[in-house]
Amino acid sequence: MGYNYCSGAMAIHCESMVKYVVPALRMLISRHLIENYNLNQVEVAKLLHVTQPSVSNYMGRRKGSAKIRRFLNNAIVNEYATDLARRIFEQGLSIKDLSGDLCDLCTKLRKSGYLAE
Repeated sequence: MGYNYCSGAMAIHCESMVKYVVPALRMLISRHLIENYNLNQVEVAKLLHVTQPSVSNYMGRRKGSAKIRRFLNNAIVNEYATDLARRIFEQGLSIKDLSGDLCDLCTKLRKSGYLAE
């Protein structure tokens, strides 16, 4: 996955990524890391730069607006979450190390009509 950084001032799609897609990704990645890689909530929280109670909320599906939940069911977001969780686990990366991937995801979501231009 290559890099496709946004230029200029933060656009509407960047705001949507921060408000809705990144929280959905954190939820999905948390679940993958716990269910598929046997990490505990504290370990996942450190990798995702969130608190352990946040990870607990992600696992219990108690957190998230309808707009966030929309991205939980999105095939593109789920594909990225699976790949990112694998890379985080296998390569010891944090979500901050994967910012270029987030820009790529944003581009795919925009092209598919999921984010406003």
